[in-house]
Amino acid sequence: MLKPFLGLLLIATSLSAHGAESPPAPSSPTPALPGVPPTAPWPSASAPLTVAKVEFPRGFGRPRIYLDAGHGAPGNEGNSSVTCEAEETYTLRVARELARRLEATGHFQVKLSRREPGQQPAYPQRLQEAEQWRAALFLSLHSDARGEASEWLAAPERWCARNDAAPGYSVLYADDSGTPLVSRRLALARALARRMGEAGFLPYGGEDYVGLYATDPEQPGTFVSRHVPGRRIFVLRKPSMPSVIIETHHAWDFEEEARWREERTLEAFAAAVAQGLVDALTPK
Repeated sequence: MLKPFLGLLLIATSLSAHGAESPPAPSSPTPALPGVPPTAPWPSASAPLTVAKVEFPRGFGRPRIYLDAGHGAPGNEGNSSVTCEAEETYTLRVARELARRLEATGHFQVKLSRREPGQQPAYPQRLQEAEQWRAALFLSLHSDARGEASEWLAAPERWCARNDAAPGYSVLYADDSGTPLVSRRLALARALARRMGEAGFLPYGGEDYVGLYATDPEQPGTFVSRHVPGRRIFVLRKPSMPSVIIETHHAWDFEEEARWREERTLEAFAAAVAQGLVDALTPK
């Protein structure tokens, strides 16, 4: 076991493969206008989020959304967060909440890839289920782990990875299929990233993605895979329907991880995703 402050434990970047120590000082607030309270940037606890009203066009129907709680396959639990929560546990929790909220609108049918702890469907099995169900879209939820982390004492006898840099969300897609499918993937990725940004979430800048993903020139928070063609992430390159990954946040960031345990965050996220899905599924 490492002792605190005796050096860094270097932990390789994991792009979703994917007494306690005091919390960090709050982010410095941005300068305020006279008479206007200062607002600290995301992921500060005081950074506001907006739960937007979702607008459904006439005749939108109830499209089928396959919602993948990322990881949870045999031998693939994903990253371990700043509080030592396994990514597969986090994604199941958030996916179930998102599914509930999407279905509550009355405008979506949602099928989860994993419904209960202990379920471990392989990724080909998930894709087969989505195709047999005739899903309109395949949406995979993950958390990211970026850069180099140090160990910190999150709780008595619990040492976890921590890096309070590079917060923010990213939406990933692949461009190694035919033009119509790639265009629909890109439209979906941009719509989701745009709506998350409008809700108050911070788009990740991509500093740790160099060589793996390229930034989209039009929409912050959108990235295209630059892994070797044919070896790109399974759920980005294999589905016959448009598919993306949402990396909701940086799992090693103390403040951001805490924000993703808040009801308000989950509510704002669900509204942003719902509107992004409407945008992507509505003919222009």
